[in-house]
Amino acid sequence: MKRHVRTLAPVLIIFFAVTGAQVLNAQIMDPIHAHVDHSFVIGDRTLPPGEYTFRVSSNPDQSLMTAMSDNGKASAQFLVRRSVENHRPNYSELVFRKFGNTEFLSKIFEVGSRDGVAVMEPSKHEAQLINEGQQALEHSEEQK
Repeated sequence: MKRHVRTLAPVLIIFFAVTGAQVLNAQIMDPIHAHVDHSFVIGDRTLPPGEYTFRVSSNPDQSLMTAMSDNGKASAQFLVRRSVENHRPNYSELVFRKFGNTEFLSKIFEVGSRDGVAVMEPSKHEAQLINEGQQALEHSEEQK
């Protein structure tokens, strides 16, 4: 019996290490198609209202995301990090932080997953507003 436990233990350790690593790296795997009815800021780019596709690059650490308008006229690339929410959205969600009339993309979540991505660094304009003590209203928009 002890021999079986000794043989099985390394197999179980490897199994849990591999499956645990996949859970830790779980982020947005599929493109997110979204309709945004207002202009919004990503990094230092202001994108107009429209239809967009958000896609994580295929690099190993999955830290670069691209937003491309469906007409190909507007795009932005930005760094993202893992973000975890306490709910599983029924639809993909875009989360914005609004200061006055300016909306900054903050997070993106794929349908059915608590794991998403957050924009790593605020834009210079957003950082300035935060340093001035302004408070953002955070809201999410479901993408059906």
